[in-house]
Amino acid sequence: MAVSKIWPVRYSLKRVLDYAANPDKTEKKDYSDEQYQALADVLSYAENEEKTEREFYVEGINCNPAEAREQFVMIKQQYGKEDGIQAYHGYLSFKEQDITPELAQQVGMEFAQRVWGERFQVVVTTHLNTHHLHCHFVINSVSFIDGKRLHNEEKAWIKFRHIADDVCREFGLYYDPNPDYTKQNSYYYHREKAGIPTRYSMVRENLDEAIRGSRNKMELMHRLDEMGYRYQLSANRKYWTVIPKGYNKPIRLYKLGEEYSNEAIMRRLNENYDRLGLRPFQPAVIVLRQYRLPTREDKIKKVGGLNGLYLHYCYKLGYLPKYQQVSPRKLHYIFREDWLKLDKLTAQTRLLGRENISTLEQLFSYRAKIDSEINSLTADRKLLRNKIRTKIDDGELSEAKEQISFINERLKALRRERNLCDGIAERSDEMSRNLATAIADEEKTKTKEVKQHEQQR
Repeated sequence: MAVSKIWPVRYSLKRVLDYAANPDKTEKKDYSDEQYQALADVLSYAENEEKTEREFYVEGINCNPAEAREQFVMIKQQYGKEDGIQAYHGYLSFKEQDITPELAQQVGMEFAQRVWGERFQVVVTTHLNTHHLHCHFVINSVSFIDGKRLHNEEKAWIKFRHIADDVCREFGLYYDPNPDYTKQNSYYYHREKAGIPTRYSMVRENLDEAIRGSRNKMELMHRLDEMGYRYQLSANRKYWTVIPKGYNKPIRLYKLGEEYSNEAIMRRLNENYDRLGLRPFQPAVIVLRQYRLPTREDKIKKVGGLNGLYLHYCYKLGYLPKYQQVSPRKLHYIFREDWLKLDKLTAQTRLLGRENISTLEQLFSYRAKIDSEINSLTADRKLLRNKIRTKIDDGELSEAKEQISFINERLKALRRERNLCDGIAERSDEMSRNLATAIADEEKTKTKEVKQHEQQR
């Protein structure tokens, strides 16, 4: 199957049309600068001869490729739709390395004709500068037939894969009749491979934890509710989905792996039915001996104020103490999203400790001090830049540039501090609520454990 993709071109398009059209044909006419720049960029990218190693193939559908820019804009002006997306840029890359340029261009033309040829102008090019030949498509965003914009399935590239498969099969090229659509996004795949937690890895861990403690779907939904998840696990749905706390976009569970399809989850729940909730006939006698010793958490609680709040939060996230790191799966569910933001939280904590800030008033006072210094340094930098523009000797010029460089570095540091202050002011209330929720849940768990021990005794 040919690898394919499409994306809109709104503003910077010069590299694209010159990559697909002859640069000698880009003389400016009576179009606005923004329109001309947009279409010129996309066509120049598709026709740039410097990015090809041997030869270059260019053809047009419903347009002359040498005059594509002018003809695209003419249609937009005719229907009064010069604003917005100027064109769409796509590509079709072939798996075979022995395919001829002529065949690749023929396949690209056939594909573009079937998808857009009835209503839109298209420039089709074939590039030979990589190991895999690939076709580029530049499609006018406005139809020359009725003036309507490219919309819905005409720009939904996921719908085109079937047409691409059909064309490749007809021309005797490779295609995958049963592609694996459960493959994870490469960005998340490489992050997880490097050991970096992602949204998907956190969902897997939470699901595994919820499934391990559930015997049926009702118990699973109850545990997901406790973890702050929204979900759609109806038997009538083809794909079950969940939405983690703090997100709006649902995740189809089957994309997390083979063990997370609808059937696999039900199988895992059924396996738990006989395992969970069973107790021995002769309960063991447990003698409780509790000794209340002061802990690091108790010491942190005594700090108080914003600094104490952040220290306590870092402790609950497992960041403190550093010599005893906590696995994310052992954290309370309400802290798992914030565990991904440890770098920012620790930077804010260090700021509060360094400046000895305990209240919001002290925080706002420190932020006002930063703003004052930023304004002063900005004024000094402006004076130095004005001085550089005057006629001064080399020694004074070098000294002024060094001072500007020093001011720039100081401004970067101050702006980072200001952003940390803003983050503290925004997050402090939410952190207090999260801590209260986690502590309440811990108290409930301790109460249940005490009752269980008493019953066993």
